[in-house]
Amino acid sequence: MFVLLFSIQHKAQINKTNPNKNNSKKNPETFSISKTDFDKLFTFKSNQVITLSQNIYLDKSVSLLNTKNGDMIFLKIKLNYFKKAYLLVQINGSYSTQIFILSDDKSIFYKGKLSSTGLLMTKCLEEEIVSE
Repeated sequence: MFVLLFSIQHKAQINKTNPNKNNSKKNPETFSISKTDFDKLFTFKSNQVITLSQNIYLDKSVSLLNTKNGDMIFLKIKLNYFKKAYLLVQINGSYSTQIFILSDDKSIFYKGKLSSTGLLMTKCLEEEIVSE
């Protein structure tokens, strides 16, 4: 009986995963998306894989929703770099553009600021996105 318990305990210890191994890729404080790449995001259809090899944050992501109603546009992309996160873009004509990244497990939050040269994504707290 002792041998059986010892072997089960030993096997359980061997099969444990290293928690630091899953976190080997640290999320950046900021990252940018060029104006050209940002504009290309609106050309992908729903469920289409995005191929932008020059941008590791967007490459191999999947466009889930790309809809336009009048001057309103909504874009939702499942990001490949951030495994449980989505890039969301909401454009309300010329009045406002909201860009942010949210994760399913509430571990990743970024807000975007659009300029004439592109998009700067900055890590933030959930409250900073909700309050906008």
